[in-house]
Amino acid sequence: MTENRQNRRVRMTKRLMQEALLEHLELNTLENITITSLCDTADVNRSTFYKYYKEPADLLKEIEQDFLDRIPAAPVILNLESQEQLLNETTGFFDYVKDNERVVRVLFSDSAGNRFAARLVDFICSQNFELSGDLDEAASLFIHLYIANGTVGMLRDWVNKGFPVSSREIAEMMFSLSRKLTQ
Repeated sequence: MTENRQNRRVRMTKRLMQEALLEHLELNTLENITITSLCDTADVNRSTFYKYYKEPADLLKEIEQDFLDRIPAAPVILNLESQEQLLNETTGFFDYVKDNERVVRVLFSDSAGNRFAARLVDFICSQNFELSGDLDEAASLFIHLYIANGTVGMLRDWVNKGFPVSSREIAEMMFSLSRKLTQ
């Protein structure tokens, strides 16, 4: 019971520090955020910060990883059993992004650097979705990268423009473009 309470406290403390970093990134670049200002905003001691992190960049990396770990369904693009299943899974991914708008908007911002977009591309490529056709390994690699980068680009603009189309509509666009690319 005591251990469970401590785990809850650790999670709450980390959550406070994450929220503080997001708040600061909405106003400043990562390089201009001090540990003192983060601790003041989160209402934690500097020693508490150093217990878990060396610098604010470590905290940012944890926020990014937490987002990636909680993606409900990988945005798999091709070769699922049915188009409807694919669209449902991809729509679920876009719904997740929309539900986490603030985090995603901050992670894509210049103040957080460009690391998140690259990590998201790597994540999408790691899902090992299969391409149709007889492609050699090099062609397959570059098509995967193209689709992943295109997905991240669409996602970034979709978020930054305030979700001008539904999750389903953007999933359908992504599916259509990916299909054309591999035909």
